Amino acid sequence: MQQISRAVVVSLLMLTLYRLGAEEPKDAKSKDAKPPVLVRVNGQPITEEDLDFFAKILKLTADEVPLLREPMIERLIDRQLLRAFLAQKKVSADPQRMDQHLTRLKTRLKDQGKDFDKLLAKSGYTEDSLRRGLSLSLDWEAYSQQIVTDAKLRDVWKQRRHEFDGSEVRAAHIVLKSDDPTADEKKLAELRGQIVAGKLTFPEAAKKHSQAESAGQGGDLGRFGFRGKMSAPYPQAAFSLKAGEISQPFRSQYGVHLLTVTERSEGQLSLEDARPEILQQFSKELQRDVIEKERAKAKIERVKR
Repeated sequence: MQQISRAVVVSLLMLTLYRLGAEEPKDAKSKDAKPPVLVRVNGQPITEEDLDFFAKILKLTADEVPLLREPMIERLIDRQLLRAFLAQKKVSADPQRMDQHLTRLKTRLKDQGKDFDKLLAKSGYTEDSLRRGLSLSLDWEAYSQQIVTDAKLRDVWKQRRHEFDGSEVRAAHIVLKSDDPTADEKKLAELRGQIVAGKLTFPEAAKKHSQAESAGQGGDLGRFGFRGKMSAPYPQAAFSLKAGEISQPFRSQYGVHLLTVTERSEGQLSLEDARPEILQQFSKELQRDVIEKERAKAKIERVKR
């Protein structure tokens, strides 16, 4: 999992450099005062201090923090659930991995003329609390390495090869955005029937009916792979079609869609070429699945203030 490891290292270093370079705590905050609890997850508190730390990890400005406060709390809940899950599974990264990252951090700070111990003291964190805050990514990586076997990789490659082998499609769509999605679905189903019957072409229907910016180009979306350029649900719909096929109407946050694939080119990457991306994607999907299941059975108590 070399690619994931490099990403973790960079993330840890940049995250920590940002936090340790923060301004000194205001005098009004006593070091002995306990930070307010925001939520308890299976009895474990998430505090205002945790939220502040997380905001700095995300490099949010003072203006952004109030707007993103609730989404950040939800992410902190997910992180706590994930940490508890890994503890239950008795999975943790090799402590030497963290030692290596902190050594690199201290070296980088020294090269910048900064003292790690002084910055740590100024931030209000101990090295132990810092390690705990940074350990989750490494612990999860250790768990996913146990789960993602070569057999699973080959299975993913067999079932979802087009997602990773460099395959591309060229597609076009028709989008309706009224206040009645059901009516839009009915209209698009009728248009689909007319196109399939040869009464009009897809570009003609797009130019006449689509409410997307691409209408003038016959709904053309250009070429794209499964990940990167286009957001869901376009790739999922497009890569389920052969060239010339037309999807059934489907909904998204942007409206109701009808999509056709005009060209399709198969990728040339091998399993070994795609291995790092498959590992990374599988790890993300595994983490989402774990969090969803843990949330379903967790006791989450919001603390009213």
